[in-house]
Amino acid sequence: MQISVLEINLNAIKNNLADVKKLLKYNQKLCVVAKANSYGLGAKKLCYNLQNFCDYFAVSSAKEFFDIRSVTQKPIVILDPVFENLNRLTRAGAELSISSFEGLKKIIEFAEKSDRKIKVHLAVNTGMNRFGFKTKNEIFEVISKIKKTQNIIISGVFSHYFEANDKIFADYQFNKFLKLKQFILSEFNLNAIYHLANSDGILSKNGFDMVRAGMVLYSDKNYPTISLKTRVLDIQNLNPYESAGYSGVFQKNTKSKVAIIGIGYGDGISRNIVKNGYVLINGNYAKIVAICMDTLLVDVTGFSVKIFDEVVLIGKSKDKQIFICDVAAWCDTISYEIIVRLSNRIERKYIN
Repeated sequence: MQISVLEINLNAIKNNLADVKKLLKYNQKLCVVAKANSYGLGAKKLCYNLQNFCDYFAVSSAKEFFDIRSVTQKPIVILDPVFENLNRLTRAGAELSISSFEGLKKIIEFAEKSDRKIKVHLAVNTGMNRFGFKTKNEIFEVISKIKKTQNIIISGVFSHYFEANDKIFADYQFNKFLKLKQFILSEFNLNAIYHLANSDGILSKNGFDMVRAGMVLYSDKNYPTISLKTRVLDIQNLNPYESAGYSGVFQKNTKSKVAIIGIGYGDGISRNIVKNGYVLINGNYAKIVAICMDTLLVDVTGFSVKIFDEVVLIGKSKDKQIFICDVAAWCDTISYEIIVRLSNRIERKYIN
């Protein structure tokens, strides 16, 4: 029996997806972002269950592509550039991204030797400065070269918001992408899928032909998408000034009681959570006071706790609840990192 379990509520994720679809404009496509193993929740399982409710999937590597190709025949775009295994990828229907002239050269060389049509998405840099072509001249040169090459089809043109919640930045990127789209249409009449909005963009500055939904699907803000649970493994009663944890990190000047619970930094729990974060045991908040590779130590002084009691790190216990964003705040990071870091030592259990 696994001590630590990540329960993933498929119906809650589908409810999030349904809420996103209500925000879509006429004929907009929905791309489910499944990179990083669907943000740590299990890409194969989620893609299999979500494929009837979306138009596309997006991943970031060849490995991630093949992981989900085994469970869905929906179009899959690889958002990051890949330069190897092009034959195997394109044979399986991968849609590749081109973000540099070096990458373009590589794909053209492959396409000229290939006997199949290769679908690509052009990355446009509207301010994120991560991937993509910046200027109209660069974009004109890229598309011109592709037009002269057999076997390459431009399926999409895309960019990425870096601060969709800030109106000034979002408007700037939106307008820049719009002008580039208008330029491409005027010069080449390119019938492709133009996509810009990530999760934040869907909620704040939506537009164009497709949206890419990632964390907005997996967040527990509106529905209980995940619960992270473990168990009390041991209980230590400490005398005044007796310490616990590495370097004696926990110590009180009164008698205290510490519960040792079965999850640690080896399972992806951030060390920053110590002294900032809490768990729930029997509906009570218990402060995290030390961390080890396999365990956390929590202060349960004054609580009724016994060995093998359930411990909730994310989710509900009686009338109390800890959200992903709570854990992120305690660790001084973002919600994405909290769930992506959860290791495979934690059993994934799918419900509903």
